[in-house]
Amino acid sequence: MDRIAWEDLADDLKDAIERRTGLILSAQTMTAGKNSPVAATVATAEGKTFVKGLPANDRRSASQLREAAVAPLVTGISPALYWQFEEAGWIVLGYEYVEGRHADYRPGSGDPDALLPVFTALGEINVPDPSPFKSAEDRLRSYIPDPETLALFKGSTLQHTDWVPYNVLVSPERPYLIDWAWPTLGAAWMDPAYWLLRLMASGHSVQEAERYALHVPAYADADPEHLDVFASANVQMWDEIERECEGRITDWMHSVVLAAREWDNHRRNRAKVFAL
Repeated sequence: MDRIAWEDLADDLKDAIERRTGLILSAQTMTAGKNSPVAATVATAEGKTFVKGLPANDRRSASQLREAAVAPLVTGISPALYWQFEEAGWIVLGYEYVEGRHADYRPGSGDPDALLPVFTALGEINVPDPSPFKSAEDRLRSYIPDPETLALFKGSTLQHTDWVPYNVLVSPERPYLIDWAWPTLGAAWMDPAYWLLRLMASGHSVQEAERYALHVPAYADADPEHLDVFASANVQMWDEIERECEGRITDWMHSVVLAAREWDNHRRNRAKVFAL
């Protein structure tokens, strides 16, 4: 869905937002990201608010509700959620505005090191059942049909799962994790495992990427055989994405496809060495 410029929004939607923010003096439509047709920073006399929204009847509107549900759990990790509403045919969230840039995962950047405390903090967030979030087993079921193997990923630790660089805002103080469209409950080591593929896709070797992940306690404590199964499942997932996006796959998608295959080969070779 295309991004809608602030000035093109319906008056009743802008009025609903302004009732929460106060008189809006200016608004800047965001260009990054494609999941929310409404994404803008609005400025009032009191400061700025980041606003994002989807039509209430859009099939993806549940992602906005998941983001709202996760907000109280990630205080200090993600921007604060100030308010939410379903009105004027839209589901809209209003967030703390963070001045920052998107993360740089390339070799030589300090951003991966700055993110390590975020992974440690995430690994300590446990969500009791029942919850509105999907389980890791549900998300990986298509790639791991065996229930016993699938159970390796079971857990109550909150996972972000989508570690693209533009889902991390780096401010002068610290990094912030944003866009919780796919919060998942699973084993605590899964998020750093998802992240290392993004590091590889950004130019890191598999050894360098794993060294970063090993700085996260949950990943360092993970059973290597569980990581082997996860690496294999990611190859299947990204190969499926590549097939479904045939003819329109982006460069970053292709880079993650290649990273998934390389990591899987690395894990398989490791397993062979230990089997000798």
